[in-house]
Amino acid sequence: MIKPADFDFHFKPDSHWQWVETIALPFAVPEANINGIVYLVTRPMLGVCMCDVTLYDKITDLWEDQLYVDNQQHLPCPKSLTEFSLPNGLSFKVIEPLKHYRMKYEGIDETSFDLEFFGLHEPYDCNDPNMDPLAAARNGPAWDSSWSGHYEQTYRIKGELVARGKRYKVDCVETGDRSWGSRPERDNASIIWWHAAFGENLAVHFFTKHDIAKTNEFGELVSGYILEDGKVYGITSARGSQEYRKSIPIGGQLEVTDIRGKTFEFTYSTTNCAYWAPYPAVTYLQSAMRVNHNGRIGYGIQQLVLSRAYLGRNREALLARY
Repeated sequence: MIKPADFDFHFKPDSHWQWVETIALPFAVPEANINGIVYLVTRPMLGVCMCDVTLYDKITDLWEDQLYVDNQQHLPCPKSLTEFSLPNGLSFKVIEPLKHYRMKYEGIDETSFDLEFFGLHEPYDCNDPNMDPLAAARNGPAWDSSWSGHYEQTYRIKGELVARGKRYKVDCVETGDRSWGSRPERDNASIIWWHAAFGENLAVHFFTKHDIAKTNEFGELVSGYILEDGKVYGITSARGSQEYRKSIPIGGQLEVTDIRGKTFEFTYSTTNCAYWAPYPAVTYLQSAMRVNHNGRIGYGIQQLVLSRAYLGRNREALLARY
């Protein structure tokens, strides 16, 4: 169970030097095909952090082809995650723990935002057997040591974005996460982190293994939930597949079943995407998606996470397939 104090740091004086705590907060302006991601990777034992601010608006192979990129490594680590300001122009404040946050950014090239995040449910702790139906069968955290503590939360996000001088109203539903634990930067796994929302009363999140070098089919389900009419239901099974242009996901289909035995089917297509490497050991394919559920249209994000070790080890298979 996640408690209000869990939003702040968890490290101890004797924590491993590779201890990492992260905050990931996406937002979107779907009518303009713009998706933003703010990703903070703190390394408190080393006294540094990485902060990435990227705005996506097209499908491209190159991160730098996107609307706006500000990735800064080795910024000073905040003293607290409940309220901080960074030299890159990002500031963050917890107004009500686990329920209400405010995030501001003053960047370059006439780019800024002022956003408020309102939690639509209690955080979903993927390591808690009382919340996640798959947790009890695991021997350890949901993914690896970097997820010794981890949760997702779906938010209503409101505010304003200025992107290269053009103003946009932000009013969307997106899912973010928070994690803490030791995070080695070598030979990480290949996985998919995926979510979509159809307004406040229906959202889906799931996290699955995926061996892209061998198959288009999704692998073993790690964790996930359905948010329906204000209540959260853990996902017990999921299956799906997707098509690719090279290694960029172009579209796919997904079926999930939750603890009620209720099944949801989705099809989706990518609207913007690029390679993204907020820290060097791992490449992400960050994709915005237009998602269909029984004729109802929603929007969401997929992160296809590929370690560079995995890509190198499987380079011949990947070149042959894609």
